[in-house]
Amino acid sequence: MKARQRSSVSIRTILIGVLLIPPNAFWLMQMELIYGGTFPSTIPLLSTVVFSVLTLVGLGACLRWVAPTASLQQGELLTIYSMLAVATALLGTDVLQTLVHIIATPFWYATPENEWAELFGSEMPAWLTVRDMGILSGFFMGESSLYLKAHLLAWLGPALYWLGFVLVFVFVMVCLNVIVRKRWTDHERLAYPIVELPYEMTRDLTGTSVLRNRLLWAGFALAGGIDLWNGVNYLYPAVPFIPVKATNIGGIFTERPFNAIGWMPITFYPFAFGMGFIMPLALCFSCWFFYLFWRIERVFGTAVGWSTVPGFPFQAEQISGVWLALLGFALWEGRRYFADVTRRALNRPSELDDSQEPMRYRAAAWGVVVGTALIVIFCHRAGMSVWVAFSYFFIYFAMSLTISRIRAELGPPVQNLRDAGPDSILTNLLGSRAFTKRDLSVMSMFFWINGEAYRSHPMPHQLEGFRLAERAGMSSRRLIVAMMVASGIAVFAAFWGVLHYGYKLGSAVSFWGPAATYFPLAPYRRLAGWLVNPTEPHGLAVAITGGSLAATLGMLILRTRVLWWSLHPIGLAISHAWGMNWYWFPLLISWAIKRTLLNHGGVRAYRKALPFFFGLILGEFIVGNLWSLLGIALGRRLYAFWV
Repeated sequence: MKARQRSSVSIRTILIGVLLIPPNAFWLMQMELIYGGTFPSTIPLLSTVVFSVLTLVGLGACLRWVAPTASLQQGELLTIYSMLAVATALLGTDVLQTLVHIIATPFWYATPENEWAELFGSEMPAWLTVRDMGILSGFFMGESSLYLKAHLLAWLGPALYWLGFVLVFVFVMVCLNVIVRKRWTDHERLAYPIVELPYEMTRDLTGTSVLRNRLLWAGFALAGGIDLWNGVNYLYPAVPFIPVKATNIGGIFTERPFNAIGWMPITFYPFAFGMGFIMPLALCFSCWFFYLFWRIERVFGTAVGWSTVPGFPFQAEQISGVWLALLGFALWEGRRYFADVTRRALNRPSELDDSQEPMRYRAAAWGVVVGTALIVIFCHRAGMSVWVAFSYFFIYFAMSLTISRIRAELGPPVQNLRDAGPDSILTNLLGSRAFTKRDLSVMSMFFWINGEAYRSHPMPHQLEGFRLAERAGMSSRRLIVAMMVASGIAVFAAFWGVLHYGYKLGSAVSFWGPAATYFPLAPYRRLAGWLVNPTEPHGLAVAITGGSLAATLGMLILRTRVLWWSLHPIGLAISHAWGMNWYWFPLLISWAIKRTLLNHGGVRAYRKALPFFFGLILGEFIVGNLWSLLGIALGRRLYAFWV
């Protein structure tokens, strides 16, 4: 059996994954870009990927009756899951959908009023952008075709350059994950909550698969029934709606200072209850606690007059401090391990055995060094100073490592770091005046990896893929090949899909999603502000980041020293996020249920109840996505199960 599983990352498996990526890309774009409403790539557990893999499980169960040897084994299903997860994270509304727009936006939207052409138009690298207005007119206004020779040639060059960048970019992440995998998985035994459902649902249906549990199907029926009913309501409003979506309770606070609470919705999304139940209890508590903390901070600031200070309550600066502290603490705790990795990479005596790792540590270290050098060269050729490019991506990969660590340990429902990335850190620390016009221009082009993209990030999915490979007895070395192939196909699928629909429908007139309407414009508006009104180092922002870093380290030390301390600082970092508005109330309820079960029934009661909450996730993901597929077939927007 072991040998059979080790061949699960086969050519057949990779081919199936490759064939599934383009339809998944078009499906995702229909939901997130064209019709809007549902944004599956903003959820760490990707609903379209779960749907596709569960469909394969069902087809395999049917095929087993006809040709048992042809059905997919668990290792093969998990390989496909990992490929689709990495590809979908890249294809998300925050990442490649935005990239395709961001390389054309500064030219199409340049006007005499905003003076973009004069401010930075000449600073944008021609080989990475498309600026011919005749080419762009069809894309932004529609009623044209991508498949004209002039259109294809205009986009081909930038697409190939960005393909090369993405492949190197993703490979550096793979190498970093290889370096930290043993420490986080084998030594610290992190839980990897996000992959529990994919692992369990792909187990042999004739064995102990969770899909044979009646509680799961009870949860599935409840969540799926709600979505089915509400989908009918969308078509026939006379049918009463089951209120699972946002109801604003912030409006009841009308007097100062309590009206500073602002918009504060409560929701009852079934899958959110399931996500909360599989999260560690401390994180579930911390998410809703710190969500309320942010509201209390606003009220307090209004009461004492701080709300008039520009930038208050400095959320981005506080969050930057949290993420930097989390990374520093993890590296300090694992300092002996990383010293051993360094010795192994330098071919010096080390206690670590890397013979079973996805890649030898020496190869991984060289991958990081050479890959980073290639990225810096790419950015320098685009016009960015070497020190800026290195600083930018050093901070970016450091924060990406932290996100992967947090996902592996806690499985948070959101991971936004809006306005808290390397561009914000560098300009706060040094001021925008410290950078050349071209530095700032090229930096703005990377908004597609740094704007909202941390919530749709390939690196955690790579690490989770290694974890699934270990549990299923797969070859993690072959899995690297599968994930790299998936990344390359994702780039082609993104450019093809966005451009195909853009020339057909018109990005500026028919696209609903923020990848067309907000994210490509935001960095250039900010860039114009930097150039018109250069900023100096923001001392207060830096001080707040430092204070947040110190407070986070204090909380982390308390977690290791005081058994009853239940607050985790990651809750502070993610509870300000857009997505937490929709999650906080289900997480509060899930926390109360889980704590009650653990207090009165122990771990056994929790494990017994777990399939029901798996069912809530599956029911909403399956029925909710069926509505989206029906909408695509009918050519119209139907019920959106999420936001």
